[in-house]
Amino acid sequence: MDIRTGKLGELQALMENELEDIYPEEEAKAIVRGLILHKTGKTAVESILEKDRELTESEILFFQQSLKRLKNHEPLQYITGLAHFYGLEFDVDPSVLIPRPETEELLDWIIKDHVKAGSHMKILDIGTGSGCIAIALKKNFPEAEVRAIDISGEAIMLASENAERLKTPIIFEEMDILDPNSHARFPEFNIIVSNPPYVTPSDRKKMQKNVTKHEPPLALFVEEKDPLIFYREIIVFSMEHLVNGGHLYFECNESNAFEVVELLKKCGFKDIELRQDMRGKERMVLGVRC
Repeated sequence: MDIRTGKLGELQALMENELEDIYPEEEAKAIVRGLILHKTGKTAVESILEKDRELTESEILFFQQSLKRLKNHEPLQYITGLAHFYGLEFDVDPSVLIPRPETEELLDWIIKDHVKAGSHMKILDIGTGSGCIAIALKKNFPEAEVRAIDISGEAIMLASENAERLKTPIIFEEMDILDPNSHARFPEFNIIVSNPPYVTPSDRKKMQKNVTKHEPPLALFVEEKDPLIFYREIIVFSMEHLVNGGHLYFECNESNAFEVVELLKKCGFKDIELRQDMRGKERMVLGVRC
C-alpha cells in the first residue's frame, strides 16, 4: 500500500498493518516507532498526542521508501543508518553487522572484570565491524591503548569514522586474522576480545531474512566443516600476543560454546568461564593465558 498523504496516526496504523505479515506484532510496532522517531523526532507518547499532525511531503517520501525496504526485510538500522550500543550511537551500513544486545553483555563482563585495572592496559578487538566494542571499551578505559582489526576495508573506514565522531582515539588496521604472516607485527595485549564469524549453513536456515539477506556474509558465516576456524586461529594468536594473565573473551555460537572451551583448555588457558546470555544461551567465553 502506498503512503500518499495523511496524518501521523494514520501513517503509524498503516505501516504497522503492512509489516505484521513480515514481523511479529510487537516488533512491527517497535520498528514503526523507531522510524517515526528518526524522521520526525516524535516519541511514542508524542506520536499519540500529535496523531492528527499532517505529514510533510518529505516525510511521506521517506516513509514510502522505508516501507518498501522494510518489506524487503531490510533492517531498520540500515534504513536510519544508526544503531545504539552500550549508551552510544553508531553509524552503520551493510558493510558491518548491526550491534546486538548480547554483545553488550560481553562488553559489560569485560568492563566489570577490569574496572580496577591500571591505566596502561593494551586491548585488541578482532573483527571490529562498526567499532562498537573497541569504542565502548575506550570510553570506559580512556587511558588504555585500544587497537581494532577487521578484514573489511569498508568496515575499518566506518569504524574509524565512528571513533572520530565519538572522540575515542583507536588504532584501526585492515587485517585477516587467518593469515599467520600478519601476526608478528603486533605487540602483547592485556585483553583480546572477538565476536568472530560463527554461523554455519545449517544455522543460516533458522535465521531471519533481515539478517541473511542484508547483513555482511563475511562477518557472519563459516563453513560447516570447520565452524571453529576463527576461534582456533585467534587462540593461537592470543598464545603469542597475550601477556601472562591476559584475558581472552569470545562471543560464540551456543551450539559449539563447549567446543570453544575445550580449545582453550587444550591450549593451556586457565580460569576458563562460560556464561549464558540474557536468554539463557551459552554465548560468552573467557580464558586466561598462563
